[in-house]
Amino acid sequence: MKKLLAVLISLCMVSAFAVPVFADANSDYIASVKAYQAQIAAKEAAYVASVDAYSKNAKAKADADSAAILKAAKAAQAKADADCLAVIAAGKAAQTQADARVAAVIAAGKATQASADQREAAYAKSVKAYQDQIAAKEAAYVASVDAYSKNAKAKADADSAAILKAARAAQAKADADCLAVIAAGKAAQTQADARVAAVIAAGKAAQASADQREAAYAKSVKAYQDQIAAREAAYIKAVLGK
Repeated sequence: MKKLLAVLISLCMVSAFAVPVFADANSDYIASVKAYQAQIAAKEAAYVASVDAYSKNAKAKADADSAAILKAAKAAQAKADADCLAVIAAGKAAQTQADARVAAVIAAGKATQASADQREAAYAKSVKAYQDQIAAKEAAYVASVDAYSKNAKAKADADSAAILKAARAAQAKADADCLAVIAAGKAAQTQADARVAAVIAAGKAAQASADQREAAYAKSVKAYQDQIAAREAAYIKAVLGK
């Protein structure tokens, strides 16, 4: 019992002396822990600041790259639009020239037709004058026959028969000449109609060629616009990263 009591007293004394030592050690440990936590907090704050700075720089660079790509895309689109407008203007100019050529061909056809009509009218006028001349000669023959018949009936009858025969022959010749003139006029009219038809056919062929060229221009313009649209879609896809 005494030994146990002595042991307990010894333990109490050791504990009494150890408490200040343990208290000092605990204070040092808490201070070191706080210093370590402050160091970790400082490192974490520096890391967060560096991450924020990197994010801001990366975002600024990404915005600048995106703006540059969009600017290049807009410039390419503007150039494509200008090229398209130039192609359309060239197509319209070619169409205008084709229309002018067709109009000139049609005007030439009309002039040829007008000239043919004038020649036909001149032929008809000359035929009418020739017929009037024959009629006047025939009237003169008849008048001479009448005058001659008054002097000598028998001789007048014979002369009249001869004169009438000559008049009929002259009339037949005049009719033949008139028919020949009319046939020549019709032949000239046929040739003029053929030339006019050829001119009109040439005008239609020129118009068809101009229409084909305009269709080819429109097709090339559409293909060029589709190509530009595909490029613009590729630019936008590259910018958006999709």
